[in-house]
Amino acid sequence: MDSITQFSLGAAIGIAVSPKKTAKIALISGLLATIPDLDIFLKYADPLTSVIKHRGFSHSLFYLSLIAPLVAFFLHKVFGLISYSKWLILAFLTLVTHPILDSFTIYGTSLLLPFSDSKIMIGSIFIIDPIYTIPLVVSVFYLFFKRKLLFIKKVSFNTIALFFSQFYLLFTFAMQQLIVPDGKAFATPTPFNSFIWRVVIIEDDIIRQYFVDIFGRKGVDTTIAKNHQLKKIAPDLVSKYSNFSSEFYNLKIENNQLILQDLRMGTIANPAFSFVIATFSDNTWKTVKPYRGERIFNTDEMFGDKLL
Repeated sequence: MDSITQFSLGAAIGIAVSPKKTAKIALISGLLATIPDLDIFLKYADPLTSVIKHRGFSHSLFYLSLIAPLVAFFLHKVFGLISYSKWLILAFLTLVTHPILDSFTIYGTSLLLPFSDSKIMIGSIFIIDPIYTIPLVVSVFYLFFKRKLLFIKKVSFNTIALFFSQFYLLFTFAMQQLIVPDGKAFATPTPFNSFIWRVVIIEDDIIRQYFVDIFGRKGVDTTIAKNHQLKKIAPDLVSKYSNFSSEFYNLKIENNQLILQDLRMGTIANPAFSFVIATFSDNTWKTVKPYRGERIFNTDEMFGDKLL
């Protein structure tokens, strides 16, 4: 999820856990919740590797659980404010809820490292969803500006926001299970909402895509050729990305370039992630250091303009 959402969730959890409901506790908790995303500053050999490694060890429940006591010890020594045991609960919850929430997006999160390198990618919520985030933001920023909690009929709005956001997360998961078809397929929301969903199905020779809303109204199918046979040109690179994307990828040749496309984000005709991994010259294919291919953003296609 986006940084605002992760910060707001962490801050709301800190407010709920701490006996002191202060802006300082909320700020520390919010910043703590963003720590797993610091891996974006790590440098890798190429953009393709960077995409695969993001949400890696820094999103592992095991590693985050290991550092939580050290983080709690540091916070207790530097700030005091609450007991070490409360800091420990706060640090643990704000750290581990970050990757758990990320795993509900389609990108993929290495929750199980070092025991498994499999990426968890439920895909039931878009990376930015205002319905999930806004209640948390309202609760946290009310505390920042008013220096007190917001209450509605003697019930903390922070508690209401936490319960509402997690209930909404479960709602999107339930909707996804109703929408996704059998077979090699996934269903994920279109940007900023959970009303219209994008469905991708991989069949023997083709890849299908359509949009559908929560009432079952379906758009027109779009199909492209499945070109997985091209992986023999760059088998190692394709295999690496195939594992990362749970095999939701495709290959195409354009302008004497072999382009690897991630089907999970964007659309099947216009993927958000495309990488040039080989070029054809002197009558032979040569693998290259992967780099991003060009992409033209198509708003109509992203939001399913063909929905009936």
